[in-house]
Amino acid sequence: MKKLSRNRLQFVKVLALLSQIRWYNIALLLLGQYLIAIFVFAPEDGRIDTFYDSNTHCIAWAGAFIMAFGFLINSFYDQQADSINRPMQSAFERLVSKRTSLNTALFTLVTGLLLSWSVSTAAAIFFGSFAVGLWYHSHRLRNIPIVSHSSAAILALTPFFGMSVYHNYSSLHTFAYGALLGLTLFSRELLKDLLMLKGDILSGRRTVASEYGEESTRNTLIVSAMIAWIPAFFTRDLFNEYAATGIFVILVLLSTANFIALKAKDLHGLRWAHLTYKVILILGILTLPFL
Repeated sequence: MKKLSRNRLQFVKVLALLSQIRWYNIALLLLGQYLIAIFVFAPEDGRIDTFYDSNTHCIAWAGAFIMAFGFLINSFYDQQADSINRPMQSAFERLVSKRTSLNTALFTLVTGLLLSWSVSTAAAIFFGSFAVGLWYHSHRLRNIPIVSHSSAAILALTPFFGMSVYHNYSSLHTFAYGALLGLTLFSRELLKDLLMLKGDILSGRRTVASEYGEESTRNTLIVSAMIAWIPAFFTRDLFNEYAATGIFVILVLLSTANFIALKAKDLHGLRWAHLTYKVILILGILTLPFL
């Protein structure tokens, strides 16, 4: 096999590092923060001012950098399970040395804290606590079924909370929509338990699927989909036509994904369900401007 040139090898290593950081999740997070800051938190006559507000940019990028730190830390704790569940991706990501990954994690952490500190000391404390929460989730909570899923969902939404605090904005309809996304993220973690079951068992990680069985996990997914419809029904009058349509499509896709997971007989079916969840999260981000 022909060896890669040095430049090409470095490029491949950069791609592997981006894979560790989960760049697509970071991109969605950034997009979501900007959309909600400009179209929801800012008054209609002040959207341009929000776009040119340096603190809004600092808050958005601080959340992105701290989340990247969390993904890198989590990759260290999941390395054994990932080598079993996703051998090709794991081998690809191991092109990056542990030292480089740790240095990158430190860089993203420091950069995120400095950006938040440039806004205020309170913001620095908030994002510092966020970073500690991400580390503690990987270090301790990830091995506690249900708690792990709940903390993962809450941490994923934390940057949006930070943005709302900075803009001094709160409303029932944004809370209801956040709860729907939180439940979606919680269900996605349950689905990942099914996808990663083999590696979790061999690595000794405790999850809902490994502790209570696949059947119970699948049934829990169906229950979570049913629960999601209840608050959506009672809060439907809080949303305009476009947001209500987006929420309805999200709920239909959520129910479909969980039904696919219920009926799946192998990993192929579960991957289709997981792909549907990715579509749901993209749609969830794109619905934000209509809230």
